[in-house]
Amino acid sequence: MERPPLLTALARRVRHFGPRYVAAEAGLRAARRLGECMEDAMLDIEGARGVFGPAHRAWRDNSAGENRERWNRWDWSRLGEEWTASEAWKQALVDEVLLPTIPAGGTVVEIGPGGGRWSVILQPRSERLVLVDVAQRPLDLLAERLSGADNVDYVLTTGSALAGVADASVDAVWSFDVFVHIAPADQAGYLAEIERVLRPGGVAAIHHADGRNRGLFPSRRGWRAPMTAALFSTLARGRGLMVERVVRRFGDGPHALDAFGDAITVLRRPG
Repeated sequence: MERPPLLTALARRVRHFGPRYVAAEAGLRAARRLGECMEDAMLDIEGARGVFGPAHRAWRDNSAGENRERWNRWDWSRLGEEWTASEAWKQALVDEVLLPTIPAGGTVVEIGPGGGRWSVILQPRSERLVLVDVAQRPLDLLAERLSGADNVDYVLTTGSALAGVADASVDAVWSFDVFVHIAPADQAGYLAEIERVLRPGGVAAIHHADGRNRGLFPSRRGWRAPMTAALFSTLARGRGLMVERVVRRFGDGPHALDAFGDAITVLRRPG
C-alpha cells in the first residue's frame, strides 16, 4: 500500500532531523495555534463590546509596509475585478450605496483605489478626485487608465495619513475592499484623518470587516484585519465622526459582504 504523502514527508523529516527535533517542531506549531485561538477569543470579546483593547492594539499583521509590498507585487491585469462577485452585485452596490451616498460635483477622496473599479465611476462625477494608496504600483496604473482626466490627483501615503489633502477640503470619502486589510491602529489613524479633511457635513463610506473567521476563508489565511462594526463605530465617534448607518445588504440576492460577514459604515462629520 502506498504511504500517504503527509506520512512520507514526516518520515523524511524524522530521518533528516531526528525524532526530537520533529516533536519539538510539532509542539511549537501546537503552541502557535493555541496562541492564535486565545488571541482570536480576545479579539472577539473586544470586538463585540466595541472596545479598542489590548488585543486590537497589539495586532501587528496588515501593516502599511506589508500592504505596500503585497499590492506593489499584485497582478493588476484584472483591474481589481477579481473581487467582484458578479456584475449584478457590483451594480447593486453602485446604485444603492455609492451613488446615493457620495455626492456628485464635489471633491472626493478614494482610499486604496487598486485597479480603479470604483475610481472610473467616481472620476466623471467628481469635480476633483484624490486617489490615495499605500503602494505606488496601483497609482501608476491608474495614472495610465485615467490619463485623459485632468481632475485626478494621486497621493502615495506612508501609512494612514492623507498627506497633502487640506483640512476641511473634501466632500466625501470612499473606500471598498481596503480597510479589511488594514491593521486596527491604522484604521483609527485613517478615521482621524478623514475627520480632518472632511468639510462640515461631509460623508464617508468605508467597507470593513465585522468579525473574525466568518465566511469563505479564515481571517488569517485571507489576510484580513480584525474589526467589527461596533468597534469601528467606537473609533469613528472617538474621532469626532457621527455614524449615520451601517450597510450589510444591497440588491435582491446574495452579495459578497455575506461571504465574509463584512459591513459598510457611513460616517458624517457634524456640520
